[in-house]
Amino acid sequence: MSYTLLPPNAHFARSSCAPPRIQLHILCGFVSGFLMALCTLLLYNHYQIETVQQRQHTTASTYWQTGYMMALQEVATEADSLQQQLGERVRVLCMVLTSPDQHASHAKHVKATWGKRCTRLIFLSSEADEELGAVAVVEREADNYDDLWNKTREGFRYAYEQYYDDYDWFVKADDDTYMVMENLRYMLYAYQPEIPIYFGYQLVRYDVPYMSGGAAYVLSKEALRRFMTTAFHNSTLCPRAQKFGIEDFYMGVCLQNVGVHLADARFALSAADNKPKFMPLDLHTYMSTDNATQLSEWLLTMTPYAVESGLNCCSNYSIAFHYTSPWRMYMYEFFIYHFRAFGVQHHAKSLPAKLSLAEVTRLFPSNYSDYGKPLVDLDARNRPDNF
Repeated sequence: MSYTLLPPNAHFARSSCAPPRIQLHILCGFVSGFLMALCTLLLYNHYQIETVQQRQHTTASTYWQTGYMMALQEVATEADSLQQQLGERVRVLCMVLTSPDQHASHAKHVKATWGKRCTRLIFLSSEADEELGAVAVVEREADNYDDLWNKTREGFRYAYEQYYDDYDWFVKADDDTYMVMENLRYMLYAYQPEIPIYFGYQLVRYDVPYMSGGAAYVLSKEALRRFMTTAFHNSTLCPRAQKFGIEDFYMGVCLQNVGVHLADARFALSAADNKPKFMPLDLHTYMSTDNATQLSEWLLTMTPYAVESGLNCCSNYSIAFHYTSPWRMYMYEFFIYHFRAFGVQHHAKSLPAKLSLAEVTRLFPSNYSDYGKPLVDLDARNRPDNF
């Protein structure tokens, strides 16, 4: 028997050559592993990129929100600061005419809404009510519409005797009047209370201009002083207390007879804002679109300019609306002080510049500036019918 000797590595070489099928399996496993590793790497890289982008977006959003809230806070702080300045510098006494029957139905709602923004609020009545803040300035039997002139006179007498030194401006309003006190102070800020002036909605009767009583009117400190010290007891300059007196018209005569400037509030803020700010009717009447609700004929006749309705009726800085029911007072409160339209910001304006007496005279010239010279002859023999 003979043996053939093989090289030392021959056996290993033969055993290491795997069949093709096994080699294919190995190759597929290698390729699959490589692809899986590549996919894992790509997914991880994509995750890292998304994470960075999300972090950047979140950071940017946080910065934007922080900046937005800071901007809102700055606006609110600015507005609060301006309101604080106005509240401190424009001291307003509000006199609201009411009666015992109206204390609960009307007056208390004035106190709960706009009245709380007056520097001081008093109700002029015929019956004192400490909780409401009402004082009796006339007797109960004389507390009716026919005696309105006497009640108004006595109300101003009370304010003069009790509060003249404490306040700069004196408002006369009714218990169905709604007022925006922020806009009133904004308008009054430019005017010195030492100047004899009064503001309101201008009407004309017997060719004499005066301010509507229902829409409210405002006397400066000096206007009130002149009314009390010169006009009040002088029947040549100011109608005596009497029944059926035309309260707002008589007040206009008395004030202008002692040199008080009649200031149509349309022009009290700026030349660009020449819309009425004290409204003799309720807002619903001005905005109504139906034919059944129309502007009163007396208003169209006695207003010395064209009266507009709709959105052009009134100034954006309107101050007062008459014939306001209690529920409408709360509606105004909601829309002015609570309602918000997202994204709509009304930035606080700067306060207006102070006006000198010369500038006021130029704005509101008076033909009756001769102190003590009667505007209307109050002698009964020459008095117009129904005066």
